[in-house]
Order: sequence, then structure tokens, then C-alpha cells
Amino acid sequence: MVDLEYNTQLDPIRLPEYGRIVQKMVNYCMTIEDREKRNQCAREIIKIMAQMHPNTMNMQDYEQKLWDHLFIISDFKLDVDSPYPKPSPNLLQDKPEPLSYVSNKINFLYYGKNVENIVKILDKIDNPEEREYYVLVTANYMKKLQYMWNKEAYIKDEVIFDHIKQISEGKIVLDPNTVELDKDTRMSTRKKIFKPKYQQHSQKGKYNNNGNKY
Repeated sequence: MVDLEYNTQLDPIRLPEYGRIVQKMVNYCMTIEDREKRNQCAREIIKIMAQMHPNTMNMQDYEQKLWDHLFIISDFKLDVDSPYPKPSPNLLQDKPEPLSYVSNKINFLYYGKNVENIVKILDKIDNPEEREYYVLVTANYMKKLQYMWNKEAYIKDEVIFDHIKQISEGKIVLDPNTVELDKDTRMSTRKKIFKPKYQQHSQKGKYNNNGNKY
């Protein structure tokens, strides 16, 4: 009767990316008494490990990483002449410093962070007409996002206006008695182009070839 080996009965694999076969090779390598033969066996195992992960060849110091992995698989017990310094067992015990994450709190998920950032800078537009235009454009877009989030719900304009007021910290206030989204006459179906101030000033006092001011 053949005795079967079950993974639950075997030692855990120290580096799963190389599998149990490589781990068995390393365990056998540690049993070789002749140092030169043991060194040769270790070099052959390194070649096999490189063939298993050819993409590592594009990495910086890839060969040193393979030797480090070889010692890790042996639980740092393999005694061979490595071309690189033997890593310390502390390599696996040292924990990296925790990363600090940037806070990206979103007040309303259905709008997303980009829309909220847009609302926050709308009040900084100097041109009143331009500011009003882009506030309405943004409000209409927010209403569409609301419908995309919940198509069965009826979204009142007042809800959008309240959200804009909250996001802008009270700097942008829309009156539901004078503003109606999707129907406001101040929004032309044709895209408006607002010229920067320096272009507006440069146009003053210019004349065409007929001598007419434009």
C-alpha cells in the first residue's frame, strides 16, 4: 500500500511562489556534506528559480533577490558560498513603517470627489455672468448624477441647491424661486466661451482694415 502525503501533514511552504518542489530541493541541498557539491547544487537551484520567474530578470539586483529567497526557503540554515551577503533572519521580522493615507472624504458619493472640488472653486470666479453660468451647468450635472444613482426617484431642485450650499460651505446659494434646472433661460444650448480678462482688455480700441472698430 502506497503512503500518501497530504499538504496538511507537510511543513508549510516558506515562499509559495516557488512551490514545494524547490523547497524539497533546498532541503536536499542542505544534506550534502561536500561543500563544493553543495555550492554547485545551490547554483543549480538558483537557475531553476530564475526560470520559474523570468520576469525577475528585468528587476534591479534580481540575482541577489534570488539568493535571498534561497536562504529564506532554507530558513537561513543553508551554508553555501553566496556571491552576495547572506541576509539576516530579521529581514522577515522587521515590519515596514505604516503608510499615511490622504484623506479623501466625500460628502455625497453619487457626485464624486471631482464634482465637489469643482463646486468649491466656483465662488472664486470673478466674472458674475461666467460664475452664474458654470454654477448652473454644475447643478444640472449633479442632478443627472442623482438620476443615474437612483433612476426611480424624483429629485427636486431644492435638494441639489442644498447640496451645493453644503459643499461650498454656504458660499453658493441658489434660490428655487428664480432658478429651475434644465429650463433656466440663462443657460444657452450653445456652449459659451468666456474670454480671460487680459483678452478682453486687448480687444479694446482695435480696428479692422475698413477703419471700423471691433
